[in-house]
Formats: sequence, structure tokens, C-alpha cells
Amino acid sequence: MSDLNIQLCPETGICSIIKDNGKKIDLMPFEVKQIKEADGSQDAIKQAIAEIDPDFAKELDSGEINQISEKLK
Repeated sequence: MSDLNIQLCPETGICSIIKDNGKKIDLMPFEVKQIKEADGSQDAIKQAIAEIDPDFAKELDSGEINQISEKLK
């Protein structure tokens, strides 16, 4: 598990998630809402991210998904 750099812009609602290896994904506000509505469900969070970038989602481990869930509560 790596520490993710998760940045949520309060003005735009866009969320950037950056892994230690430099891979990055940007979530639009409606995608951030999907993750919030997943209410901590790892499968639902991973599925929401997979719709944007399947490779990024595939590389996420459970600890990283938990980080995303906690940050976007």
C-alpha cells in the first residue's frame, strides 16, 4: 500500500488522486459523489474508479481504497 496524494478542490469539486509512482486520475464532481455514496464499499469505490480508468482501479489495493473513502467522506 502506498500513501495516495488526494486533493479535493473546494471551488470546482474536482478530485485528483495521485499514486507514489506518478499515476494520476481526476474525478469530476459527480464521480466524487458516486464514491461518497458508496459509503465505504470497496467494490463500489473500485467500480466507480474503473469506469474512469480501469488500469488505475486495477492497481488499487484495499488500503488505498480505504484512503480514498476516508478522504472523500
